[in-house]
This record gives sequence, C-alpha cells and structure tokens, in this order.
Amino acid sequence: MHVALLTPPAVETPLDLCNRFSIFRCMKVYGDYYGQGYAHLEGLLSPLLAREELALLKAEIDRSQLPAAAFMKPGVMLRQPTFELHSSQLRSLKAFQWGLTSTMNEITQRNLLPTYCYFRVYRSEDVCWVHSDRFACEHSLSLTLGYSDDATWPFEIGLDRQTVNRPVAHDFANDAYATVHMRPGDAILYQGIHYRHGRVTPNPNRWSAHLFLHWVDSAGAFKNELFDGAAPSPQPDFFPA
Repeated sequence: MHVALLTPPAVETPLDLCNRFSIFRCMKVYGDYYGQGYAHLEGLLSPLLAREELALLKAEIDRSQLPAAAFMKPGVMLRQPTFELHSSQLRSLKAFQWGLTSTMNEITQRNLLPTYCYFRVYRSEDVCWVHSDRFACEHSLSLTLGYSDDATWPFEIGLDRQTVNRPVAHDFANDAYATVHMRPGDAILYQGIHYRHGRVTPNPNRWSAHLFLHWVDSAGAFKNELFDGAAPSPQPDFFPA
C-alpha cells in the first residue's frame, strides 16, 4: 500500500518549530520524524549552493585524473554499480558533513556525532532496492544535488518501524510507504536503521547526484560508531615545547 507525503500536522511539533527559527528561514520541514521515521527538508540548500557543491565535487574528482571506472562501486541494493566516493576518499565531504551537524542537532533535538558520508551518482534506469541501514546510520540524510534532465526522482520510505532487520527486497510488497520528491537542495532526514527505504522507481535522468550523510546520537546505543568506528585524533600541537 502506498501513501502520499505527509502534510504538516495541525499541532506543532519540535520539527514545526524549526521552521520559525531564523537559521531555517529558507527551509521548510515537513513530516513527523519521530512519529513516522522521516521528515522532508525542503530547501536545506538553495539550488545555487547545491549546484556549487556538485561543481566542487566534480572538480576534485577531475583533479584525481582517475577514470570513471575507478569510482564504480557495486552494492547488494543496487541493480548495477554506481559512481561513488566515500568521505574517507574526499576530505571536503567530511567538512561538509561536520558543517551540517549543528543544523541536524537543531532539527532532531539531539546532540549528534558524525559517522560517515558518501557521494553517489546514479545513471539512467538505476534503482536502489528496499533496505535498512547499519548501526552507523541512526540518523541519515539524503541530499539531492542535481539532475541531468531536471526530472525529480522519488525517495520511498516505509511507514512501519521494523524491530528485526529484513533482507533487501525489490519492492515494499504489502507494506505502507511514502514517496518524497526532491528538487536540488532538498533532503530527506530519516531513521535508516528502523525504516526501510530505497528508490524502486527507475531513475528518469541520464544521471542524478546525491549526498548521503549519517550520524548517531552521542547519548545513544550506537555512539561508538563515531567516525565510522575510527579512533578520534589526538590533540595536535602547533608549537611543541
């Protein structure tokens, strides 16, 4: 069973209040993040900034002088390999995620710790099968940076919180799910561990570019996933004694 994107509730929630914070004047938050596992962040970035971020990433990739084939990665939830870079390969991705963390703290009303992020470019007719995420993805953000043909490609998310991890599937079967359409600069914030999600409608563009960013609650069960399990760096000393 499929349902449309939720409309804002009649009674204000903490997410609705975010829409009145000065920091969020250009962004609208729709949905019930803790009630149904996701919220649509319309205008998290302006279309101009989304395009500039995409151009910056493309320039960094071009400077590597590596062929596109070097970045093609397979995945159990993918129909075919996609163009992908992990934050461990591109420092600017880490900086971008860290810069967003305070905003995510405000929206989730939690003190979050970044785990990892990655940049992915899907091709025409690509899909992302229905799946749930690992523990490092307690609070996840899928941010659309650009479409080659300006055709929105929907993100689909189940509405039932899962208590056991289910295998990757080609569709939601009889489970209720919502569809979120995003323009460049829009994002969806979702609880990737507990709510299955994917893009089962084939990509209508020649390509589409997205950032996926993940955090954990600093006081939660998965706090040790900070930096994807890597040990924090020691304090540097700029002027040794």
